[in-house]
Amino acid sequence: MIVVVALVVRVLVITVGHTYKITPRRDHFQFGWETGRTARSIALGQGYASPTDLQTGPTAWTAPVYPYILGQVFKVFGIYSYASGWVILVFNSIFAALTCWTLYRIAERMFGPSVARGTAWTWAVFPYMIYWPVRVVWDVCLSTFLLTLALLLALRMRPKANIRDWIFYGLLWGLIALTNTALIILLPFLLAWISYPAWRKSIKPVALCLLILVVCVVPWTIRNYRVFGRFVFIRDNLFLELHEANNESANALWTRTEHPGNDPEAMKHFQELGEIRYMEETKREFWTFVREHPGTFIWFTVERVFYFWAAPRQATNVAGYDLWIARHVQFLLAAAFAFAGLALMVVRKHTYRWLLAPFLLIYPLPYYLVNPFPRYKHPIETVMTMLIVYLLWESRGVKLDWRLRRITD
Repeated sequence: MIVVVALVVRVLVITVGHTYKITPRRDHFQFGWETGRTARSIALGQGYASPTDLQTGPTAWTAPVYPYILGQVFKVFGIYSYASGWVILVFNSIFAALTCWTLYRIAERMFGPSVARGTAWTWAVFPYMIYWPVRVVWDVCLSTFLLTLALLLALRMRPKANIRDWIFYGLLWGLIALTNTALIILLPFLLAWISYPAWRKSIKPVALCLLILVVCVVPWTIRNYRVFGRFVFIRDNLFLELHEANNESANALWTRTEHPGNDPEAMKHFQELGEIRYMEETKREFWTFVREHPGTFIWFTVERVFYFWAAPRQATNVAGYDLWIARHVQFLLAAAFAFAGLALMVVRKHTYRWLLAPFLLIYPLPYYLVNPFPRYKHPIETVMTMLIVYLLWESRGVKLDWRLRRITD
């Protein structure tokens, strides 16, 4: 029922709120940004290529699953059309709604049915959680669901997993890697948790799981080698992202003029050099900046740690008032409550404390080095939501005495 309600609410918001009418500015660039450009190229029969406005040839800018899905939507319903907007946002909403199911099952096993219901309902109807699937054409909802599915399966595999379970787990992580490569940072911790304490018995199944994952990504790696003439593991834009946020013109966040998708001069340079040479150039520029300005790089990183949890600087105008402070505060409160929930698990030596800790402590590490867009945090907001609900549920028995007491000798 929660899944159905979540899906209906999102489809209504898309349809009634006309969120599928994505702005045509910059030739519909906000319709998926680089993902949308690549999907357009696929729909036009030009292959997986050209992530900017100009024809720049084959690309490995993004992981391939979501652009190919969007490309098929464009083929059937039209490139950058309202119909395609509605279909792809409903597609996002289906996986956002299914996340209610995985979250319920995870929280039920960890904390009981009350926390499970609270977590699932929060994900279903909380406005911030509704925003991403109904507004943003990106892989964020699909990858978030896949990550929660991986967490749920880890819980079920810990007691006793057979070979078929390990094979399916490898296939799932192969799909995750080709959807949102950054999520792989959590795989070692999930595998370690599943394998503990029977390390010796788990070596072969874990190796099988990793082998299946490798088999899944090999075809895309071969494709990259054929079109670029060198090894590229799924994506090639890491150093571009690092350079955009770490250069002499940066202020801890990305520099718009360094992004080929947003600046005409950078775009033209990107076309002239080609994708691989352009990425190599940004790699050299990034390391040069780190060597020449190590203190600035460290300070930028500290600032980005704050922005990851508090959201990057952004004007938030409501009725003529800029509520940027309120924006930071609401993000920080969510982070504070989530970490408090994890701390409560640690204090109580909760069985699953070390399973959830990497989501808050390890997953963000790469984003402390690049521009921490809020959507990058969405895959772990499932765990954050669960920890917040857990903390609030456990606090129901706490009584506070607000009366002032006179201190006497």
